[in-house]
Amino acid sequence: MAPKLGPEAMLAEWLLVETVADVRRRSEDPGARSRYELLGTAPLLRKLLIDGRPLLNTVRAARPEVRTEFRIRQWSAPEDGQHGEDPPYFLRLGGRELVGAPEDPALPKLKHFIGARVGMIRGRPLTVLEVVKYYANVEGGVHFGMPEEDAQHALSQMAPMLLGRSSGHIEILAHLGAIVVDALTPLCESILASPLIDTRMHQLNDRGFFDGHWTADHYAKAGQRR
Repeated sequence: MAPKLGPEAMLAEWLLVETVADVRRRSEDPGARSRYELLGTAPLLRKLLIDGRPLLNTVRAARPEVRTEFRIRQWSAPEDGQHGEDPPYFLRLGGRELVGAPEDPALPKLKHFIGARVGMIRGRPLTVLEVVKYYANVEGGVHFGMPEEDAQHALSQMAPMLLGRSSGHIEILAHLGAIVVDALTPLCESILASPLIDTRMHQLNDRGFFDGHWTADHYAKAGQRR
């Protein structure tokens, strides 16, 4: 039997499934994507994970039994230059190596994931939270704003020099996106298998999904791709 909650919760489930699908698309083959397209990942991650009421927490309230496990290999400085010969770095960001494999230990709590190390800036660790907030709130993922934190100031100094030259730094959004998609896929699958419904409008049909429900379009599109 599908759980029954208010219309706001139903809307949140639809939005989470669509947002995760969008993050998945933007995270595939990041080297082939434009800086602008990669930048568009930042507001999606902010909406899912960081906003005052993260979409993930809203949806999980109705599905507390579904685990979300963030598998990230936290960044650490390379062990080269053991004799102090390397010059100091202004900014270093992790790349594809941040994406954990199934056998890697998982961070089960959202607060631990957004606090995970993904690089170094001015000699101190840089976190998932700081990276997403910078690209969403300063560089223009959501709005083009003034940097308010030390990490944002440092990142904003680098960004103009990279325009037209490299999308290497901003590709970190795609790698973080891949981690988030992996973590939230079980939640999406739970929603699609047993979505929130309104019994006044949605009736289970003989094909196993609900007529008039947003998931019907999802299954129809999935059937066309087969």
